[in-house]
Amino acid sequence: MKSIFQITLLFLPLQLSAWGGKAHDVIAHIAEQNLTPKAHAEVSRLLNGRTMAYYAMWMDNIRSDSIYNFTATWHYANVDLGYAYATMPKVETGDALTATELAIQNIASATANDSIKSMYLKFLIHLIGEIHCPMHAGRATDRGGNDYPVVWFRDTINLHSLWDSHLLERARGWSYTEWAANLTAGVTPTDVAQMQRGTPHDWFSETVALADLVYKNTPQNQNLGFRYVYQHSQMLEQQLTAGGYRLAYLLNRILTE
Repeated sequence: MKSIFQITLLFLPLQLSAWGGKAHDVIAHIAEQNLTPKAHAEVSRLLNGRTMAYYAMWMDNIRSDSIYNFTATWHYANVDLGYAYATMPKVETGDALTATELAIQNIASATANDSIKSMYLKFLIHLIGEIHCPMHAGRATDRGGNDYPVVWFRDTINLHSLWDSHLLERARGWSYTEWAANLTAGVTPTDVAQMQRGTPHDWFSETVALADLVYKNTPQNQNLGFRYVYQHSQMLEQQLTAGGYRLAYLLNRILTE
């Protein structure tokens, strides 16, 4: 017999996918390349020598395990038109931003054991990607773009999957390491400092604003193609780059200090 909690989850506006695996890999790789030596050593220890990219999609993969049902709503934070995150009704089981804050607390905890720290580190690697994906700040009314049809090179898909993976794959045929290398080439310390200002709440507010732009620039059922790729690739690259440097900033702050 299902618990009340499990039944409740069936009626929540769940997102059907998370930001594509390659995007998460890019963010994780950029972050790992910008850790302090002390933070890098601690991350490697907590991940048993695996890279951060190795665990970039772990939080998605564990969805098949009922033990982690409590994380079902942690992949997004819906913000409807006319609302801000602060004024939007909250999901009782948590969202991507509250989960990010919880992960930071547990990694930084002086009392949490290594098993807990490792789990929340894996969560954080994925969550920073989620709070930088525009459609993970999408509207509850269309389930973050899942019920928002668009035509992509003559194939009918939805707005959520367009921003999760289709746009990135069409923009470049690079591996995640090639993405990371090209996105960080020419980035100055001043650029990095600018990206790393603020808090996860501030960063998510930026994503909410970008989500509004995506909706405005993406009419339903309209055929989208190369022009859309050209017009939106910069936003995609901006979010991947900022996500990587910001994840590094958080881990450096937590694990170095």
